[in-house]
Formats: sequence, structure tokens, C-alpha cells
Amino acid sequence: MNVRQKLLGGYLVVALLLAATALVAWRADNASAEKAAVEEATQLATGIATDIGNGLPVDTPDEVPIPLYYSQTGLNNYLQRLHTTQKRDVVVVDGGKYILADVIPANVGEIFDHDTGNEVGKTLTDGKARVFVETSADYPDGIKQAVVPMRSGQGAMLGAVILEYTPLYDQMMAGARRAQKVILASSTVAVILVLLIGFGVAGSVTRRIRALTSAVRVIRSGDYSHRVPSTGRDEIGTLARAFNAMAEQLERSAREILAKEYTDSILANAGEGICGVDATGRIAFANEAAGRITGVGVTGLLQREATTLMPEATGSLTPGTREGRLQRPDGTSVRVEYTISTIEKDDRTIGAVVVLRDVSRQRALEYDLRHQALHDGLTGLPNRKLLLDRLEHALTRSRASGEQVAILYLDLDGFKRVNDSLGHNAGDTLLRTAAERLIGLLRPQDTVARLGGDEFAVLLEPAGPDDVEAVARAALEALSRPFLLHHREAVVTVSIGVVPDAARYTDADEVVRNADVAMYAAKDEGKNRFMIFETRMHEQLLSRLDQEARLREAVHRGELRLYLQPVAGVPDGRMYGAEALVRWQDPQRGLQQPGSFIPLAEETGMIIEIDRWILREACRMIRQWQDLNPRTAPAFVSVNLSAAHLEQPDLTQQVEVALAETGLSPHCLVLELTETVLMRDVAVTSARLEELRRIGVKIAIDDFGTGYSSLGYLRDIPVDVLKIDRSFINGLVGNGRQQELVSAVIQLGHTLGLRVVAEGVEESDQLALLTVMGCRFAQGYYLGRPEPAATLYERLNDRALTA
Repeated sequence: MNVRQKLLGGYLVVALLLAATALVAWRADNASAEKAAVEEATQLATGIATDIGNGLPVDTPDEVPIPLYYSQTGLNNYLQRLHTTQKRDVVVVDGGKYILADVIPANVGEIFDHDTGNEVGKTLTDGKARVFVETSADYPDGIKQAVVPMRSGQGAMLGAVILEYTPLYDQMMAGARRAQKVILASSTVAVILVLLIGFGVAGSVTRRIRALTSAVRVIRSGDYSHRVPSTGRDEIGTLARAFNAMAEQLERSAREILAKEYTDSILANAGEGICGVDATGRIAFANEAAGRITGVGVTGLLQREATTLMPEATGSLTPGTREGRLQRPDGTSVRVEYTISTIEKDDRTIGAVVVLRDVSRQRALEYDLRHQALHDGLTGLPNRKLLLDRLEHALTRSRASGEQVAILYLDLDGFKRVNDSLGHNAGDTLLRTAAERLIGLLRPQDTVARLGGDEFAVLLEPAGPDDVEAVARAALEALSRPFLLHHREAVVTVSIGVVPDAARYTDADEVVRNADVAMYAAKDEGKNRFMIFETRMHEQLLSRLDQEARLREAVHRGELRLYLQPVAGVPDGRMYGAEALVRWQDPQRGLQQPGSFIPLAEETGMIIEIDRWILREACRMIRQWQDLNPRTAPAFVSVNLSAAHLEQPDLTQQVEVALAETGLSPHCLVLELTETVLMRDVAVTSARLEELRRIGVKIAIDDFGTGYSSLGYLRDIPVDVLKIDRSFINGLVGNGRQQELVSAVIQLGHTLGLRVVAEGVEESDQLALLTVMGCRFAQGYYLGRPEPAATLYERLNDRALTA
């Protein structure tokens, strides 16, 4: 420890003692204020509990006080009076934690579940007063609550009284803060004064020593030009003058050594091999890199004939740059590029300089780049570019020889499901295994290529009709066998499009396009089959492209229609909310159901624009309904969110803009996602959904129970609504096991605090069973079919809803 540190250390200890004393005083004052607030709140809550359990004081001696506990009207008036005159918010619960009275009437009858530590339940059990912090979505900072037991005049436990004492707490803490500010100000001033004095004293003593120490460090780094001020007649001044004399001597010596070392260092550390050749053609100088590249070392190079080391040398050192393979003494070889430059003096050659460069890695990298440009990185198969090149050459040979050439276009059915459920690593393993199986089916002259994603192509050359059909059937059988992925078996199938006698077509691009069209025809026929290309298939594709073009303009032309399906309460059947659905008024084909265009929209990416339209239109329609007739308006509207839309980085901003433009409250909007979409990437999905929930939007799991995920994601993903898939409701009547399953799902949802909605209710018996199971919300044709939003409004109201 140096002198300055010792001086500063002493002053720092004093400053820390002052700060510690202030901290103790601060904490003591803060704890005293908190304790006083708790005691005052407990006393107030106890008095209120006494009034409710025993009755208010009477005016005459013979009058018998009536406990407010037995009079709902008197109890409500009493709480409202406390709220109005004393600003006291009180909740009264019975022994089962059901709310008997509250300033907010809507909460009466609900279970009080805002104390995550069950403090109310503990008070009801042992009769002791407690305090806790109530947290909820509406009060993220928490509300301080005091709970005391409520007993009758005979001492029987009636329930508990919960009193909010946040204002009382804030009042007492405000008084404590004034004292704390005084403590903080005085202690801060004292600490600053002590530190300033310490720094001043330490600086005046150590400044000259520090300057000398810094100069020594500079000299040690190799900078001998540094000098220190040598004023003063004391010991420090004498030491400074001696230091300057030593630095001057070192500087002169360093300049003399540097000139020689500089040149030697450049040659020795060069990455390229450098050899100096004398007039007789022998190597007179070599650096370490030259010895390493040639494999004989520096000693082995000296006095050796230079031409014996140069690949493809002709017996003389001709100036220029060449490249060749150099054989090393250990049997290995290296690809080298060498440049020969002659050294001349008085117009005659006195030697040469040879620069060697190891280009083995560079040439290997160039080969790898060429290979990567023509091959798939995952499977090692030829890619589309190489396939088209080979196909073009095969077509030329076929036209010259008359031998037929065929192309098979393969697309795995169900690969996306495996990729989404088991992960991308499992999907990659499946693709590599599929490639190996296809290679095993073919002859050496045939080609298997991966075109991208889960699409493969097979080039058969030559191939008659029987050969093509045999390979197609073998591919169907090979790829339908189970794949072992991460200790799980996964089954996929394949759809194959076939173009036999490919030489009939113009070029390779047309052949591959036709095979692709035939593959889509195989998918349309039910997948797991092969189809031979026919001209009509191309016409169908053109029709599909035409539909895609019309769909792209559907939003801008106002052809989309908003439909609403009621979400009803159980068992009253009254509409509580609605799910927003979409229809397409196709100018050529009329009104289209979602199944006829949503898959196309998802495939082409148009689903994002359609989702945005549904979101804005649903918010606008529900807000308008709420303004015109709030009595019949749905309390919320559910909007389905596609996987592609969930991945949009500005999703939260889109929702905020839609809500702001329409004026709909965020609490009235529910965004629905399927299990498969939620499980794509749990970490990213959870963060995105949490952003939406922070602005007040609720999240629903749609088609619950149909995915491949476990129940554990209900804990990891923030959701508010659980929608039981219609497949669980169909066949519910008369199926005991299915009833037990649905009942368990309903109870699980309620335990997790979720709103549970049963989808697909089409019969009264189903609704009756759901009522018994405690399901509170249902949706289905029995309760209401999807219909245009304006039609639904007119059916429930007598005023027109403007479009």
C-alpha cells in the first residue's frame, strides 16, 4: 500500500463510519414508520370487524344492536359510508373466502384470491391479524391490505375483514421521509467534507512521487524519451535528476540496436517464405517460414540448389510467378505459389529473391466454395442449380440418342408437423435420413438433389416407363417407413410428381416446373402417391395462380366480410363475447368459406394482411356496437392470430394502433393462437405474448388438446383463456371417459385462473353436461352460428349498425 492509499484509507474509514451511522438512523426511522402504519391499520380493521360482527352502537339502553353481518343492505351502506367519509376501502369475506361485501358490487360472490400467500385463509384458521400486499393486473405495484378476524358477539368466527391501508402507510412514510432527508443531507455533507480534506492532503504529498513512478513505468515499456521535472532541492528532486540521466543513456543505446533488429525481425516474422539466392544459384539466406513450408528447416535450405525446391523448375530461376505442388521429405506435399525476382548490380545479375506462399488452404477453400455453390449444405446432395445443369445435359443426350430421361419431384407430407413438434434438429435428421434412403434406391448414373426445404428431385437417365414407376413406388415405400428422431418414431409420407420422357419439353426449367405441378396434384389427391404430369395439371395451377392474384387484391377491394359467432355463458345462453371470423366475397366464385382460401393465404404470406384487416374491422365493429347499444354489446371479441403474424416484430405496435384508431379497450380484445403455434419457440413466444398482455390484451389457447405439447407450457406461456377443441365435445354424451377428461381440463383451467370456453357445442345434451361440469362459457352452432356482424347486431337490437 503506497503513501497516498494509506492517507486516503484513513479518511475513507472516517467517511464510512459517518455513512454507516446515517444508514442505521435511516433504517430505524423507516422501520418505526412501517410498524406504526401496520398497528394503526390493524386497529382500524378490528374496529370495523367489531361493528360488523356485533352491530353499531345503539342510541337507547334497551335497544338491541343488530350485527351488520346479517343485513346485506346495512353492510353495503356501512362500507360505502366508510369509503365516502373516511376514504377506507374494506372487503368482507366469509369463512370460505367468498366476498360478502365490497365497495365494488361486481366483486360480491367472488372468491377473494388476491393474496398469493393465503394470508386471509391463515387468519380465518388461527384468528390472528395479518398484513399482505394484494397484486393484480390492474394494480401491478400492489395494494397493502390488513386482514383481521370477524367474530360474533358470542365469539364465533364469522369471517374476516380486509382493509386497504395504502393511504395510511403512505401518510406515515411521508413523515418518515422528511426526517430521513435531514439525515441524508447532513451525513452527505459530512462525508463529502471528510473526503475533500483527504484528497487534498494526499494529493499534495504524493503528486511528485506519482510523477516519478509513472515515468519509471514509461521507461520500462521501451519509451526512453520520457523525462520528469527535476525542480526542488529535496530527495525527490535529486532522484528525478538521476532518473533523467539514466533515461538519456538508454535512449542512445536503443537507437543503435533498433536499426539492425528492425530488418531482422521483418524477415524472421514474415508469414511468407523468403529465400536469398546467390550468384551460383544456391540459397544463402532463408527465414523460418521458408523452412516450415518446404519441410526441411532453415538449416536444410542453406547452400542448397534453389531449383531443386521450386516445383516445375526448368533448371534456371526465371523471374515470374508460378504455382505447383512441392514434395516434402516426410512424404507429404503442399501447394505453393512462388515468385522469383532477380537482384542486379551494374547491369549484371548477382542473385535472386524467392518468395514462397502456401496456398493449399486457399485452394481447398476455393474447392469447398465451388462445392457449396452446387450442393446442399445439410444433406450433401446436389442442389437445384447443379440438378438443372445435369438435366440440361441429359436432355441434350436424350435428343441425340433417343433414350428417355425422367424427373421425379418429391415433397415430404407432414414434415412441418415433425419440425414444429420435435424441433429443427429432429427435422434436419429426418431430411438427412430421407436423402440416404433415396440414394439407396438409385443406380450410380442417377442423381438425387435437394431443391430446398423438404423437397427433393430424382433424375433418371436412361429410364423407361417401367423404371420410372418402379423408382416412384420404391420411394413411396422407403420414405413411409418410420424415422427414429431423438428416441421417438416419426412417420411422414411423400407426394411425387413424375415427368417421363422429359426430352419432349423445351428446357430443364420447364421439366422441373411440370414435375412440381404434378407433385401438387398428388397432394390434392390425398398425398402419399405419385402422379404423372398432364397438361390439365398446368391449367389447374394457372387457375390457382389466378385465385392467388384475386386474393391479393381482396383486402384493397373491400371483398372480405367480417362474421361473428357468439361466445355464450353457461347455462343461461346469453352472449358474453364473440369470435371474429372472415369470409371472402370472391367476384368470380361468390362467398368463400375460410377453408377455401386461408391455406392459400398462409402459404403465400397474405395471411398477415388478412389478419390485420380482421383485427382492425373486429375492433371497429365491437366498439361501434358498444357505443350504440352497450346493453347487448359483446364484452370481448376474439381474433385468431396466425403463426406468420406472431413472428412479426411489430405485432404489439399493430395491435396498439388498431385499438387506438378504433377506441376499443384492450381488455375487450382476445387474441387466439393454436397449441402448435405457441410451441414453435417457447422463449420467443412467451416474450411476445407478455408484451401484448402488458397493454391489456388477453391471450387464448385455441383448439386445446390437439397439439403435441405437454401441460407444462401452461405454466411457461402467459395465457388467459383456454378453448377446448370441438373434437372433445363431439361424442361427449354417453362417453364416460371423455366426460372425465373434459371435466379435468375445465377444472385445470379454473385452477390456473383461466377462462375456459368449450367449442363445437351443437346439442342441448352437450350443453347440459358442460353445465354440470362447471364450464362457464361455450361456443357452437347450438348457441349461435357465425353470421355477418351487422346481421347479428340487427337480430339483437332495433337500431341500425353502420358498416
